[in-house]
Amino acid sequence: MKVFLDNCRTTRVLPEVAAVVQQYMVDKFARPDGLYESAEEIYDDLVSAREFFAKSINADSPEEIVFTSGATEANNLSLLGIARANKKNGNHIVISALEHGSIMSIADALKKEGFEVTVIPVDKEGFVKLDELKKSIRPSTIMISVISVGHFVGSIMPLEEIGKIVKSQDHKIYFHTDAAEMYAKLPVDVKKINCDLMSVSGHKFHGPKGVGFLYIKKGTKIQPVMYGAESFDKRRPGGENIPAIMGMKKAAELSFLNMEKALKELRRLQEYFINRVEREIDHVILNGPRGETRTPYNVNFSFSFIEGEAISLGLSMEGVEVATGSACASEKLEPNYAILAIGGDHERAHGSIRFTFDRFTTQEQIDYTVEKLKSVVSWLRKISPIKSHT
Repeated sequence: MKVFLDNCRTTRVLPEVAAVVQQYMVDKFARPDGLYESAEEIYDDLVSAREFFAKSINADSPEEIVFTSGATEANNLSLLGIARANKKNGNHIVISALEHGSIMSIADALKKEGFEVTVIPVDKEGFVKLDELKKSIRPSTIMISVISVGHFVGSIMPLEEIGKIVKSQDHKIYFHTDAAEMYAKLPVDVKKINCDLMSVSGHKFHGPKGVGFLYIKKGTKIQPVMYGAESFDKRRPGGENIPAIMGMKKAAELSFLNMEKALKELRRLQEYFINRVEREIDHVILNGPRGETRTPYNVNFSFSFIEGEAISLGLSMEGVEVATGSACASEKLEPNYAILAIGGDHERAHGSIRFTFDRFTTQEQIDYTVEKLKSVVSWLRKISPIKSHT
């Protein structure tokens, strides 16, 4: 059996989505800026896609949606664009300790431009410490960026509370969230969370890779980070990836069809998986929260006395594909920063494995994974030079 449980990294493109992508590559291939019928049809399709995505997050206007190559580009446009456009008002930016690596890298780049960055710690379950967030705000603070879902430990961040804190300040602070692990997986409403910007990536919910969008609230002062011939949206120049955009729209439509039912089943499978692992394997630690405050797509365990990389390789030989190491950078073999951020030591970080589901994950796949996990962990502990587990 082949079981793919690394759906936080990417998801398979659905056949219905692939069919739409092919249609816009082969048949409806015009660009939207031509003065002829086929171009006008594409323009209308792009407008329709914008309207769909705006409505899906309860945005006020389709013009608040900017198509990008994914969440990483959206994150760059958000942080760099806001920082550079508003540097006369301040030079301080706040991010959380569980941000995606792209946000961390952008923050480092902004430091070189003279901006100051404060990293807010998280608690032992992976939630941003709201009291620390409040304390970090200064008159020079111009932006706060907090990820929607801790992509490694599964914590659903208290976005509404953060939005209230930001809105209550006596000067303008822009609130951005990287929603790559929330959009089309969990309900999201930009008005409820009071965010000004939100990044989304299509390949996280069975859409094509290399496409996403950025929500930019009307009135947001932002500067482009790329320049070129003006196109469908002057905030992001260059030709639009029409096939990918329309494929992403189809993937989102399918995600929203039976979301409530899918979430209920995912919650059941998640609890079932956690219970089996904790009951049948000794010396395991669940990283992140339990229950409704954890995304149902994520389970992260640390296995004492053995390395996560070895577990991952062992499972791969049995047909089970999972993630370990630093998210999106496991080849570096560095201690997972998310586990360290929630208070884990290096052993716990190195022994962590992230299992991430999609809405098509089955109990049969979960049962197969648990059995193979038990076998791999048992074998690795037998040959481990660390004998304190015996």
